[in-house]
Amino acid sequence: MVLSLVVVAASYWMGTYLGVYGNRGISFYLLIALVAVTVAALVAVWSETAFEVRTWGSDLFGKTALGWRRIDLANLTSAAIAAGRGSKYIVLGDSQGRIMFSDKKLGPVIDSVRRGLFEAAQKGRFAVPTDLAKLLGLPVQQGARRLGKSGNLTRVFTVLGLIAIGLILGVVLVS
Repeated sequence: MVLSLVVVAASYWMGTYLGVYGNRGISFYLLIALVAVTVAALVAVWSETAFEVRTWGSDLFGKTALGWRRIDLANLTSAAIAAGRGSKYIVLGDSQGRIMFSDKKLGPVIDSVRRGLFEAAQKGRFAVPTDLAKLLGLPVQQGARRLGKSGNLTRVFTVLGLIAIGLILGVVLVS
């Protein structure tokens, strides 16, 4: 919530600058950098991207920007794979939350993740996305989506909306 307000405030400040000075000067580019940094911080928090992953029994722990998060691999309710910045991101969720991590971090936890996804598919909770099944060496299920639903598209539109609101308010209130 606080980061959302910071994004709107930085965008508002940029909008007022645009209304008064246009897109000239070094301050304009510093404002772009400020908006980019706040958006990056917001995305890091909202996406729940884990920079480190570990397993303990059937629990998968991921170290995110807000600390350690846990999901139960024995009770998975969703799985997806998303592409971004040259690598793939695996998104796993249970009834308590979700964790997203790079496929490059998969090495030490691959067996536990594979087992959790296989059991969830066997119990019919969801169909493992085909790209994720191929990555983990699981059988591809009939009718499975290619990537699954990661939930990131809604967050992207929310961030873009926050930036647009700030810019529009800044330009309108100065004009």
